[in-house]
Amino acid sequence: MKKILFAAAIISIFNFQFSTSQAQDAVFKLLRYEWTLNADGTSDYHYRHEVQILRNRALTAYADKGETFVVYNPDLEELTVNEVYTVQKDGTRIEMPQNAFVYQLPSQCADCGRFNHLRELAMVHTGMELGCTIVVDYTIHRQYNLLYEYIPLMRECPVEKLEVKVNYPNGQKPEFTFSNGLLKVSERTNFVTPGEKQETFGYTYTNVEQAPQEPYMPAESICVMHIFNGAPEYTPAFDRNGLKEARVIAFQHEDGDTEIEQATDLRNYVVDNIHLNDIHPSHLGYTHASAAEVWQTGCGTATDKAVLLAAMLNETGYQARVTGDNMDEVGVIIDTLEYHLSVRSKKPAYLYGEAKDEVTKVTYNRSHNQYPMDTLGDGFYSLPLERIKEVPAINAGNLTSNRTAPLATSQCDISACDEYLLANGMRMVGDKVSLKVSFNGIGMAEISIKQSGKKIVVNRKLKIEKNIIEPADYANFRQLMATWQSIDRVLIQSK
Repeated sequence: MKKILFAAAIISIFNFQFSTSQAQDAVFKLLRYEWTLNADGTSDYHYRHEVQILRNRALTAYADKGETFVVYNPDLEELTVNEVYTVQKDGTRIEMPQNAFVYQLPSQCADCGRFNHLRELAMVHTGMELGCTIVVDYTIHRQYNLLYEYIPLMRECPVEKLEVKVNYPNGQKPEFTFSNGLLKVSERTNFVTPGEKQETFGYTYTNVEQAPQEPYMPAESICVMHIFNGAPEYTPAFDRNGLKEARVIAFQHEDGDTEIEQATDLRNYVVDNIHLNDIHPSHLGYTHASAAEVWQTGCGTATDKAVLLAAMLNETGYQARVTGDNMDEVGVIIDTLEYHLSVRSKKPAYLYGEAKDEVTKVTYNRSHNQYPMDTLGDGFYSLPLERIKEVPAINAGNLTSNRTAPLATSQCDISACDEYLLANGMRMVGDKVSLKVSFNGIGMAEISIKQSGKKIVVNRKLKIEKNIIEPADYANFRQLMATWQSIDRVLIQSK
């Protein structure tokens, strides 16, 4: 009984959840995106929003409510602010004073000289109160007409009217593709406006629901419109001389690492050591730096970092390419399968294409004679368990008690046996641990820990059978992950 209560108490820690209330903090009365492709090879981007503030949280939780930030590149773009004002509840219109317009270096560019020419206009809105409406309208004139845009159709608050349109020379209509996911609207209409020299094509949405405020959303559930009239060239070309030091790093790895572990370790190095300037590629004319330049300056956009990682992988004998919807991933071929690695974070590699549903069985049998322990005092120590790299990056503590949207994870079949050799006079505190949950069609999690002579023997098994967890299976999956993450260390006592 004590063991059951102990396990239940540990698992209950994960039942504290963050609030994911769908209460409306604000509402967009109007949200408009408009592009004009000019015959002279330039283009104009026109943006407008009218957002009504409903709760104080809208002014503190979202930077685009109490303030609006616009990044642009003076070398390629000219920013014109058409109007910015606040309409208070009684109808009073408050124009924004000139001292509320602040031009500054974008914070993400502060650590990289390559981007010190970029500018950010911070508009600090005035006259705000609950029930007021903030209006922002600006245009960016660009010295190129390549259009390669992803438009989120659902935002953090509802949108009463959403307009997306493109003006283009006759016969040069861009392509429109959609990932509609969970999009719910009362109406969607498309329109064509013919003209003598230019046509207009676009969509109007009314009463768009706010995006679900839930973590681990599947990519296909994110409602996106993709508009493009061409594709940027993201070739991982590189200067071999400039990558001499990078090659040294690329060839450093632990003995026994698999090819995917080696590729992932290299990705982790790029994530940790190359500063990310998360600016939209349009501000650079959809160009990228060479891998050598990214390496030498230690910074770059997500695409720059992907170019560098692909070049380093190719240099070490892999077949790699820049990929991803936002060109921020690298696809690497291992045993005829393509794995994708994000350069934004250290999330595990995932299989792509027809192989995405395949599961590789992973088995670890490891002996640890030297390992770190945290000293707790009075002869007690905490022994952290060895990390398992292939486990899906799902934090059970972030999983709410209820969920209305699908959850994205990854299939796995992992077995790990770790043995820790204790010094003389040390022993595990408490009896052996034995936890197991299993759900048909979802998977299982099992943990057993015991002392055998001078060794602590830890056996862990995790099997997840689906990449997408539907709401009907969510409670069981949540319990499975809570069990798996309930124990990550062992308490040791020295006699």
